[in-house]
Amino acid sequence: MPCTLAKLPCGVIYTEVFAEYLAGVYLKHAEAHPRRVMTLDYIRCASGPMKGRAWWQVLWVPQETVPEYRCYRMGRIIVHIPKNVQHGLRERCLDFENGRVVVKP
Repeated sequence: MPCTLAKLPCGVIYTEVFAEYLAGVYLKHAEAHPRRVMTLDYIRCASGPMKGRAWWQVLWVPQETVPEYRCYRMGRIIVHIPKNVQHGLRERCLDFENGRVVVKP
């Protein structure tokens, strides 16, 4: 099955499968988070004993604290990607494989 890729202006690349996964998460949880924006959080350790390990999560941040210029359309939904996460994910690809999110270099 061919994989369709998209690239955001901030440099984050994602697959169509990831966008569909994220839309599913949004539809499942958005009602419980009124007046909040879905936010991607990503941390990758650059040094120390955890070097090379990474974690990601979805947060729901109040709308009034989110700058509009840091919000992007990923598939069918709008997602906030903070500046530090944009830098961490720049030129990396977000995908959803075998029931989990993967970040590919």
